[in-house]
Amino acid sequence: MAGVQALVGLLPHVKRKTGRRGHRRRLILFLLLLTATLGVIGWLYYGVAADKHRPQPSPHETVVEDLADCCRRKHVKSVQYDHFARLADVEQEASTGNLFRALAYSERIQEQQAALAILRLGGRYVPPKRVVVFRGPTAGNLERSILYERRSEDTLYYHQIHRHLHSGNRLSARALIWAATIDRRHRNLLEATRIGVTSEGVRHYTVCPRCGNTYLLEEQDPYCPHCLTDSRFFVQF
Repeated sequence: MAGVQALVGLLPHVKRKTGRRGHRRRLILFLLLLTATLGVIGWLYYGVAADKHRPQPSPHETVVEDLADCCRRKHVKSVQYDHFARLADVEQEASTGNLFRALAYSERIQEQQAALAILRLGGRYVPPKRVVVFRGPTAGNLERSILYERRSEDTLYYHQIHRHLHSGNRLSARALIWAATIDRRHRNLLEATRIGVTSEGVRHYTVCPRCGNTYLLEEQDPYCPHCLTDSRFFVQF
C-alpha cells in the first residue's frame, strides 16, 4: 500500500518532466520552421533584388543589334547572289545572271544603308569574314533563293520595325522597312524569272543606287517611291 502511495506521489513530478520535454520539442520545431521561413523569404527577396540590379540591354543597344543583324543577312545574300550570277553565266543563262547581279548589288546597297544607320547611332558594324555559298544548277539556285526570300518575309523585320517605330527610332525603322519591302520585290522578280512571265529575250534590270529598290528595266518608275531618286541615276544590269 505504501508503494502505491509512493508511485501516486511521483506522478505529478513525472507529468511535469514530460510536459517540459514536449514544450521544449515544440519550441525547437517552431524555431526550425521560423528559420526555414526566413530563409525562403530572404532567398526570394535576393532574387528580386538581383533581377532589378542586373544590367539590362538598353533600347539603343537593341536597335543597333537589329540593324547589325540586317546587315549580316544582306552581306551573305549579296555574296550568294554574285556566286549564282557567275554560275548562270557559265550555263549561258543571261537573263537570270543579270537578275542575280542586280539582286547582289541591291543587297549591298541595303547593307550600306543599315550600316550607315548604325554609325549615326554611335555603333559599329563588322561584316562577316567568311560566307559559305551553295553550288548547283541555275534552276535550283532560283528555287533556293525564292524559298529563302519567302522565309525572310515570314519571320524577319516586322516585329523589329514595330519596336523601332514605337520607340521613336525612325532612322533605323526606315532602313528595316526598305529591307523588308525590297526583299518582297526580289522574291517577285525571282518567281517571275522562274515561271517565265516576263518579256522574251535577254531581260535587264535596274537598281536604285540609294536604297536598293530593284526593277525590271521596262517596269521601272520615273522616281523611286522609297527614296525619290530619279530613275536616270538607276544602275542597269
